[in-house]
Order: sequence, then C-alpha cells, then structure tokens
Amino acid sequence: MPPPETDQERAVLVALNRVRARAGLPGVQERAAWAAGCALHARYLVREDRAEHREAPGSAFRTPDGEACAPGHFFVTSRADSGALRALTYWVGGAFHLPQLLDPRLTWVAFGEAQDAAGGVRSAAVLDVRRGLSGTARYPVRYPAPGKAVPALPAATAEWPDALAGCPAVSGLRGAPVAALLGPDAAPAVTGVTLRVNGQAWPACLLTAQSFRGVTETETQVGRGVLAAQGAALALPDRPLPPGAAVQVMFRTTGAPLTWSFRVQGPQ
Repeated sequence: MPPPETDQERAVLVALNRVRARAGLPGVQERAAWAAGCALHARYLVREDRAEHREAPGSAFRTPDGEACAPGHFFVTSRADSGALRALTYWVGGAFHLPQLLDPRLTWVAFGEAQDAAGGVRSAAVLDVRRGLSGTARYPVRYPAPGKAVPALPAATAEWPDALAGCPAVSGLRGAPVAALLGPDAAPAVTGVTLRVNGQAWPACLLTAQSFRGVTETETQVGRGVLAAQGAALALPDRPLPPGAAVQVMFRTTGAPLTWSFRVQGPQ
C-alpha cells in the first residue's frame, strides 16, 4: 500500500491544479507510488549538494526510485526549509519550467522534498512531470487563459537555461512568463509578441525554439528542446505585471495572430 499523502503533497497538488485552471486545463492527480522516489531524489540533492536531473553512480544516496524521478523539476536552496509552495512559484515563473506544468497531456504527478542542516543545499523539492503524460493533447494552451485572473509574479531567478540570455534588451527584475503552447508540430511559426497593460505598450521579450540563444551551445540546445516539445512561445515582460491590470496579448505568427486578454489580481 502506498504511503498516505502528506500535507505538503496536498498543498502542492492544490496549487498546481490552480495554475492549470488558470490555463483552462483539467487538474492532475498525485501518483502516490512515485512520491517516495521523488523524496529520495530530493534527499540525494541535499546530501550531495547538487542540482541535477540525475544521480551519480558512485553516490551512497543514489537509488533506482530516485533516478526514476530525477528527470522532473527540482528546486534547491540554501534555506533550511524553503517550503513546497515556494518551489512551485519558482517553476511557474520559469520560462523553461512553466510549459511542463501546462502540458495538456499531464495527468499524474508526484512530489517529494528533503532537508539537510549541513552543506550548501539545505532544502530540495522535486516534482515528477514526466511519467504522467497519458492524457489527450489539445492545443493551443494559453496562460493565463482568456478572461482569467492571475497573481503578479516575478520571473524565476537562476533558472537553467538562463532565459535572460535570449532577451538582451530585457534587464532587471522580469515578470513571470505569458505562454502560448501550440503543439510539438505547430504551424504557423510565432514571429513576435506584443503586450498591452491597461492599454499601454509593455516591453516584453519573445522566446521560441527558433529564436532562443543561450549562454552556451548546450544551453541553446536544451532550451530549444524544451520549447519545441510543445511548440511553446513565451513572452517575458521586462518587469512584473502590475496588480489589478488588464492585459492584452498578441502573438504574431506567419498565419493569423493569436490574441486574448486576461487580468492581474489586485492587492490582497
């Protein structure tokens, strides 16, 4: 019998399904049988002071179940207990993490975490978003979806690949991504993006599999692969969208433009 669901696992599932609802997507369920493996990979990250989607063969903390969860999302920090919801906020704000949370095929997920009082990595959270792709692929996916309201969030910092490397005109604290997922064999191609906030132009950078260039060739290849997997086009605002704002989005393509509007939640 799988272990009972923890409070943290329930909190992550509720919060993740809230994110998916903002994209007009159905919720996901937790695969309890995978959760222990995700916790084992989180333990590996804190005990080995690593940040990676693998487990080194020579490590005393390498396990088959941990390896099975390793390709998913992870979040590591030097804080002793960063909290699971902080990890989810980081993934939602990451140009190369958000698309997997919004995959329309995603049906099952698993979550695990670990802490360690010593070393540089003191807290790690791991979310399996790879093994549960069993649903129907329906595109396009728009985030936030038309008419939805979302919190004002900054972009993730220290994400790998570095999305900012593909946006030389954008500097400082960026806003969380606005996304259009068109599907892995998407046509037409996205060529540009325009954001208008309360009717005024709001600078934003476009990331696509065709346009992204990373700091290194490896980052370029990995970043393009992530974006191509779902035909993702992402707009990175040059700063977080203001609370209470009305936002209009237009992704220009080689065919008809993709346009919609959403709102940013007001002050709480």
